[in-house]
Amino acid sequence: MKLRLLAGGGRLGAKRQSMVIYHSMSLFEPLHVIYDGQCVFCIRSLKLFRAVDFMHVFSFYDAHDESRISVTFPELRDADFDNAMFVVTESRKVSRGFFAFRRMVWGSPLTWLLIPIFYFPGAGFVGTRVYAWVAKNRLKFGCRSDACTLPSISRKDAS
Repeated sequence: MKLRLLAGGGRLGAKRQSMVIYHSMSLFEPLHVIYDGQCVFCIRSLKLFRAVDFMHVFSFYDAHDESRISVTFPELRDADFDNAMFVVTESRKVSRGFFAFRRMVWGSPLTWLLIPIFYFPGAGFVGTRVYAWVAKNRLKFGCRSDACTLPSISRKDAS
């Protein structure tokens, strides 16, 4: 099923024609979610999507399975898995961080109520910053694994 989003309602005057947004994606297209499988917070967050995935859209992959990821998703060769999760569609479109979550929201009718939040004007600007802040502070949100701490440069390494 192809989707066409129309911003601003159904009937648009000539002035508002320029505000039409066309967004082509297949609803219920299989989505491959690549995430930090050693991060308890990340796992817990994605369990919500797994719970509402009655259309069997999502496939989850631990980013730490490097050989599998490099073979299955060559487009993620230089991906920064320490800072974000990724979604790859069947058509090989890659979304990162906030935009990966935004793409996932389309995957289940049970999450469609969240769509306006992810597309509200300024959501991309605010969402990327909130996502980056959460990723940086994920230890405070229940991640107890050492894998959840982002690598830091020691003074010895800096010289």
